[in-house]
Amino acid sequence: MREFVIPHRNNFGANCIAGIASIALEHHLKKALIITDRNLQEIGVSGKIEQILCDAGLQFATYASVRPNPTKSNVYEALALYKKEHSDFIIGLGGGSANDCAKAVGILAANGGQLEDYVGLNKSRKAAPLMMLVNTTAGTASEISRAYLISDEIKQEKLIFKDLHALPYCTFNDPELMVGLPAKITAATGMDALTHALESYVCTGKYALTQKLAMAAIELVFDNLRDVIAHPSDLKLRENMIYAQSLAGMAFCNSGVGLVHAMAHQLGAVYNLPHGLCNAVLLPYVMRYNRQVCEVEYAQLARRLFAEKCKDKSTSECADLMIQEVTRLSNDVGTAVRLGDLGIKESDYQLLAEKSLADGNIHKNPIMPSLDDVIAIFKSAY
Repeated sequence: MREFVIPHRNNFGANCIAGIASIALEHHLKKALIITDRNLQEIGVSGKIEQILCDAGLQFATYASVRPNPTKSNVYEALALYKKEHSDFIIGLGGGSANDCAKAVGILAANGGQLEDYVGLNKSRKAAPLMMLVNTTAGTASEISRAYLISDEIKQEKLIFKDLHALPYCTFNDPELMVGLPAKITAATGMDALTHALESYVCTGKYALTQKLAMAAIELVFDNLRDVIAHPSDLKLRENMIYAQSLAGMAFCNSGVGLVHAMAHQLGAVYNLPHGLCNAVLLPYVMRYNRQVCEVEYAQLARRLFAEKCKDKSTSECADLMIQEVTRLSNDVGTAVRLGDLGIKESDYQLLAEKSLADGNIHKNPIMPSLDDVIAIFKSAY
């Protein structure tokens, strides 16, 4: 049996965030806790949500201190504010960081205890308060996922949760909120979506539905990411990238990911680097490693996306072409940097590799790497 899980209601299109108030009123809710970051507060994005609530006679409190890799401290601070303000629903506003933090707060608000009590699969007993997650980047797809990650800043590791009770009631993907995204964030989050789709397409948890979703997402990223960076105010391009990340999210949230994520999580935890950028940097190198068992799948993708270039080419040559095209896209959008340029120390490779092998995502990779294999991939990306 295959279980396919997505949120109950999903809203797309310009100004779709206007629907937030009506949903709150439908459920007789009174006061929101908005969980976001300082940047979105400073540029007025959180103010738009606050105004929508205010116009509908709804109250709110705002927690705007979420870090790029949300920490346990962020969760406990936001939870304390939720309780202090007697909020009865949660609005996550941002990319993966704010929305992951919102899910963690929701689980603790409903179930009590400590974050560590819920690490793993479906550890909670009660559903979170009604959550609406508003996405402001086209990449992470955290808003449609039951999974969330929180950094333990003391142990320098990611706590990984996957819980049906953390699934939001509804999501909002409004392209107008993404028009002001800097090019480097558009690039990193777009490559994050590509990583989700590519890993989903070849992982051990794949099946026909997730592969079709992943393939459609990959095609949309290749067709739109370069253009949206060149034309950041184009709402159609922004919307296409929303569809790409949403399709990729529906795929990987139901199939799993793999080695790229297992390794990227450690770079984020130890060095506090943006998750999307870590995925983008590692993706071509992990694809080369996985090629030994994924040649057919990579060739399938190449023949779908680059039919003209694949004429008269063998399966092996088409697989190589797919990896080359991913590398070229990363170069074109500016995410093809080296780990050394990001401040990663070679002396940390052993530790990073050990932590990667302990990451739950490793088990969905199409081939199980050894410690030496993971170290070698880190070295190749240096």
